[in-house]
Amino acid sequence: MRLVEFATPDSQKLLALTKFLSGRADDTTSKKEISQDAFIDLARSLGVIIDPSSLGELISQEPLSNVLEPLDPNSSVVRFKGNTEAETGMSVDQAQAVVNSNAKAAMKKRM
Repeated sequence: MRLVEFATPDSQKLLALTKFLSGRADDTTSKKEISQDAFIDLARSLGVIIDPSSLGELISQEPLSNVLEPLDPNSSVVRFKGNTEAETGMSVDQAQAVVNSNAKAAMKKRM
């Protein structure tokens, strides 16, 4: 069964918006969150009538409850599920050292 089978048109729009923003956060390796004001403005630009008081209620219902963390009343941030720090891997200096080491090894084999 799909998430959108039980969704109203407004919640379908919010779900699409949430998936887009979550994917965008993944692409840019940034935190998976957005301010409530920005989320509300984006939702309104899609034609969804929403205000800060109804946001928490919408997030607690399907299908948004599957992709968004419950709204913290003390925070002004909407968090996507899977909101963990992105793995940075190695630092720039470490990466340059590895490349230099590999280049030197390749030059020695060539000679």
